[in-house]
This record gives sequence, C-alpha cells and structure tokens, in this order.
Amino acid sequence: MDAYLHESFSTKIAGSFDVVVCGGGVAGLAAAVSAARLGSSVLLLEKSINLGGLATNGLISWYEPICNGLGDKLMYGMASELFQLAIAHGPDTLDNAWRSDPDHADTQKRYEACFSPSIFTLALDGWLLSNGVKLLLDTLVVRPMMEGAHCQGLVVEHKGGREYFQAKVVVDATGDADILHRAGVPCVVGRNFLTYISYLVDGKTIARAGSTGNLLDSRHWYTCGSDLWGKGHPADAPRLSGLTAEEVTQFVLSGRKLLTAECFAREKGTYDLSCLPSMAQLRTTRRLDGACTLQEADQGRSFTDSVGVTVDFSKRGHVYELPYGILHHPEFDNLFTAGRSVSSSGWAWEVTRVIPVAIATGQAAGIAAALCCQSETSAPALEIKLVQDELVRSGVRLHIHN
Repeated sequence: MDAYLHESFSTKIAGSFDVVVCGGGVAGLAAAVSAARLGSSVLLLEKSINLGGLATNGLISWYEPICNGLGDKLMYGMASELFQLAIAHGPDTLDNAWRSDPDHADTQKRYEACFSPSIFTLALDGWLLSNGVKLLLDTLVVRPMMEGAHCQGLVVEHKGGREYFQAKVVVDATGDADILHRAGVPCVVGRNFLTYISYLVDGKTIARAGSTGNLLDSRHWYTCGSDLWGKGHPADAPRLSGLTAEEVTQFVLSGRKLLTAECFAREKGTYDLSCLPSMAQLRTTRRLDGACTLQEADQGRSFTDSVGVTVDFSKRGHVYELPYGILHHPEFDNLFTAGRSVSSSGWAWEVTRVIPVAIATGQAAGIAAALCCQSETSAPALEIKLVQDELVRSGVRLHIHN
C-alpha cells in the first residue's frame, strides 16, 4: 500500500495573464506568439533553458515538408514563417527549387530542410520576445488549479520557489498532455520504440563538408535503435509511454547504452560525438481525447471547422485538414492543446506530431485562445468562423480545395 505525505502551502500569486502557454517547443511558441499578436497578455513557461523542444533540444533538426510532394506548397502562415526562420541564419539543405518560396515548383524534391538546431534556438529567442511574450525558463508547471472543468491558473516551481499564475485560457503544449491529464481531461496513452539520435563527426563527414561547403555535412545524424516503424527496436526492450520518471530514465539510458556500445567499438580518435540530445526523443506519449479525433481515413477529407491544411511527410499527395475539435475537449471550457498531443490516432498521430503541423496547431490554438479572451466565451462555444477568419488573415490555407 502506498504511503502519502500531506502538504500544505501558501503559494504566492505572481501574476495574471490572458493566455498561459505551457511548453516552449515549436507548438507552444506558435501558440504564444499568435495570441500575443492579437493583443493578449501571454506567459510562456518552459522547463528547459532552450526554446524549440525536440527540434532543438531533441536534435530532430529536420523541418518536414510543407508541400504535398507534387510540387505544390500547401502550408502557409506560421508553419511557413518559422520554416524561413529555421534556415535564415545557419546552414540548411533546402533544394534550390524552393529557395524563393514559390507556391509551385517543378521538382520532385520536397519543400523541406535540415537546419542547425543551435542557430534556430538563438533565432527563436528574438522572435518570441519581439512579439511581446513574457518568458520564464527553467520553470516546471506542477499543477493546474481547477474549479470543476475550468482552469483558474497554474502552479509552477523554479529556482525562486513555488508560484501561481492566474490565466483566462491555458494552452498545453508540453508534448505529453501533462496539464490536460492533471486537469482531469480524458487522454490517450501511446507507446514508443527505442530510438536515440546524436550527431557524430568523423573523417568522412569532415571531408564531405569540405567538398560540399555545407557545414551540416560535417556531422552525421547517427541513429541507434529503431526507426519510425519499429525496425531496429531491440527484442528485449519494452515499448514505453515515457510518462514517468522511471520510464524516461530507462528510455534515455537504454538509448545511450546502444550508442556507447557502437561508439566505443570504434578506434579511439577517429570520431567524436558533437552533440547529444538534452531531452528524451519520444514520439507519441500521451494526447488529448478531444471533441473529434483525426484518423488516417480522414486523408483528403474536408472539415467545415478546419483550422489548417497539413501534408504527410512520408506519402506524396496525402493531405489532411485539421478540424478545430482536435484542439480541445467539449467539457472543458478554457483548455487547449497543440503539437503532438492534439487528438489524432494511428498514423494521423505520426502526421500531426512533426514540426510544421505542431506549429500549425499551435497557431490555431493561440488564435482561438486569444479570441476566447476577447469574446469572453469558452473553447467549445467559440464561433469557428472567427478563428478561421483570423487564420486566413495570417496567411493560413484552411482547405485542401480552395
């Protein structure tokens, strides 16, 4: 039987904001800036010291395609804006056919690029702060304060201790639906293959960079364990959710053990690891069970409440509309989510968890959050046309067939 310590705190009320965003990955950044651009006071809480989430801390520095694989750019708005920011100051691998950001390109190459995660991190700092968002790093959200199905605010802990921030609307962009789960919102748990990605440098990569002139070629994206589909997953390794400290520890140490065995078998002095991830590279941990759930069968389907269009990064010509209902639960009035924790299942979960789609759902959630504040209405009752009109003004394409 478990034993419990009963605690009692007097927690300082440190501030009040229209919108509080939990998580500084690309989804949270998009949500925060979108809400701020509509005049909301916005606080962004990030548990690490770098912005960008898996795209930077996790070394998953591939900006997946924003075209349909048939030569047509389909993703606009903030997904396109942050694509340009990701490659603005550092080396990249964007094909020249897309370099001028055309709506159409006569090429088999997709509108995608690898980028420098470190340089992208630096660019994100300025981008976020220039849009008027209040930022707290090294800050962990520990508890949503609920009154029934309404979130009044969030308790956080950081170097200064424990504080409470009041919020009119909260966006959970933790990637793991941590806030939703602790608020009692129905969620679905996923499982993950063991994957560990690092950057390896050796004589071949250095020679390649010298030949191409692209510094990204100086390091190899070195993968241990499984690919996306489970090939390479160790037979004796469980598929973990990554939702406890023990499972995160097991996932990370197991991945590093694979890397250690492979690297230490190499001749000393012939290689170096230029960078290790500073967060667990989990793909699907926990997500919202929302007002609606996007599925692979929805590929090509039109939704009247669409808040954006996305493409399948692995299947040419496969496109999806993103219904508003994947961002919220109908019984909770001021909670949204964005990024890999939106309500999607099966292969659609894989489609919606990647960088451009996380940004697209973040932009939609941020706009919806700001409009809820302005109109003093709830997430379920918010008039979808208001959200769609604002998205269109921001350059977002709402439907596959415009």
